[in-house]
Amino acid sequence: MSADAFLPAQPDLGASTEMTHEAMVARWQQGLVTPMSSTIDTFAKTDGSWWTGGQGGWQRVAEADRNERLDYHHNRFGSTSQAKGPVAVSPQWGGPARRG
Repeated sequence: MSADAFLPAQPDLGASTEMTHEAMVARWQQGLVTPMSSTIDTFAKTDGSWWTGGQGGWQRVAEADRNERLDYHHNRFGSTSQAKGPVAVSPQWGGPARRG
């Protein structure tokens, strides 16, 4: 039996355009989400697409050119470590807000 048989099943998000905040956090905890940066928590990439978050959940960024621009800016921020996440600084990811 392969090791993959013991991993939790991940839903195919290919056709989804919306995701609950809880679903995004669960994917982040499993290492499947790359946030835009450690300080920008309203954009996150998972399942090959960027998503934008708000109080109502997450919306897939459907336009290919906008996804490419988000990739460009993500690379400029140097946040290439998958699932590093801003959990310690943002309530968006389940952590306390940064004080400043």
